[in-house]
Amino acid sequence: MHESIDDVCKAIDENLLRNLELMEEKININVQMEQILRDGYIELAKAKYIRGKESISILQVPVDDERVVTLYELETKLTEETGKIIPNFDLSLKIFDKDEDKIQDPIKWFGVLVPQSLRIAQKRFQETLYLAVRAANVQAEITSVLDKLQSLYFLKHTSYSTDVTKE
Repeated sequence: MHESIDDVCKAIDENLLRNLELMEEKININVQMEQILRDGYIELAKAKYIRGKESISILQVPVDDERVVTLYELETKLTEETGKIIPNFDLSLKIFDKDEDKIQDPIKWFGVLVPQSLRIAQKRFQETLYLAVRAANVQAEITSVLDKLQSLYFLKHTSYSTDVTKE
């Protein structure tokens, strides 16, 4: 056996601590995302109150799918670590060709002079996109750590059983 049982136990302890740190980080991200979403909905409600409920509703969103395009692009990078493929996500603004029509800011669907609270709501919802991507990356790392832990437990069990049979 190339590793002693103590080394395997130490690696298990390190991975368990890392898993707890990642779980804490994910919980913090989820709490932060809830707070920002709540603030965004409150700002949206303020904007509806200021302009009236009919002026800020789903009716202003274009019906044809050709005019509705996303401003963000999700990039997925796959890294291989110890035989396992781990996804890593990133969010970036889309780059459009010069031939395509200039992309319209979705806030313009509700008029030219929109309330400041509607702009604040848009920023809050955009912040949650980045937090969601961060939460997905943390979850992917948690899955990776759990896979490592499972293999270390198996290694410990097999090395312990061979050590017992040798004695």
